[in-house]
Amino acid sequence: MNRQNRYSPWLKKNTAALLVGVAVLLLLAGGFLLVRKDGQEEPSYQVGGADAVRVRDGAELMQTLTYTRCAHTVTRRVTAPVELYGKTLEEVAPLYPAWQITEFSSSEVQMSQRPDLFCPAHLVLMTSPEGKLCVYRNKYGDALAMEKELGTDVSALPAAVQEELTVGIGFDTDEELSGWLESMES
Repeated sequence: MNRQNRYSPWLKKNTAALLVGVAVLLLLAGGFLLVRKDGQEEPSYQVGGADAVRVRDGAELMQTLTYTRCAHTVTRRVTAPVELYGKTLEEVAPLYPAWQITEFSSSEVQMSQRPDLFCPAHLVLMTSPEGKLCVYRNKYGDALAMEKELGTDVSALPAAVQEELTVGIGFDTDEELSGWLESMES
């Protein structure tokens, strides 16, 4: 009996299971290649050298901001500025010092940041530099802009509230803000 005849019935019967097993092993091997020894994912970009990945014309720039004060996340997706075209990771990174580049390819640059702010969805009650109570809003994603001064001198409020107002108190709606202000007046 030759070898081919002896295993043919077994192969015919178990081909599907054998293929599934091989596929699972390949997936596992691929997973091990993507994860470093310390458990962190390898970045999806190539660093250095003449063959380094370069941003191509029309690539996308995706910026993800996770605001620490409210834990909301905002993602901006735009066409990358022309100044990035043709640049490598080493050339792009210094242009965005406040950002962590998380993915870099010729067609997309992804970066993230965790600003210690409230997101644009919130009204923020804070003390102005002059000591007045003011309403601010994060209009551009990375900084607060004053919307209106309320005219109340912060020194008239309890010390604990004054301390909270130095970093800002966030409100989801005008009604919540008005209710808080009324409770302070009583």
